[in-house]
Amino acid sequence: MKPTTRQKVLYYSSSLLITFIFTRLLLFISPATNLYIGEYNIHHLYLGSFVLVISFILQMFNYSSSLLFIFSGISTALVLDELIFLIVTDGSDVGYLSTISLGGAVLFVVAALLMVIFLSLRRKTS
Repeated sequence: MKPTTRQKVLYYSSSLLITFIFTRLLLFISPATNLYIGEYNIHHLYLGSFVLVISFILQMFNYSSSLLFIFSGISTALVLDELIFLIVTDGSDVGYLSTISLGGAVLFVVAALLMVIFLSLRRKTS
């Protein structure tokens, strides 16, 4: 059974918010936690981007399930969390914990959630 619009909004928004909070808390508690493949530090932006591409491809072929919207929310959080961090800091663990990194991430996450809420409300009125 395909999820309703309300369920899609709930799955996406809650997984985005939970992932963002969990990621920030985990890396605040253990800032030296990094994923390395060989000598390469794989930021969660890249993991989120990869999962987001898969989500878009599945949506393009009308695959719709609660899991798809949960993965979309998780991947969006991982991408938005690191945008400002990788642009304006040196990309270090200390840079990730900076005020500008956190502020930028919060701004992007709030903007994404407000867009989802706005579009959801707009759809109900039309």
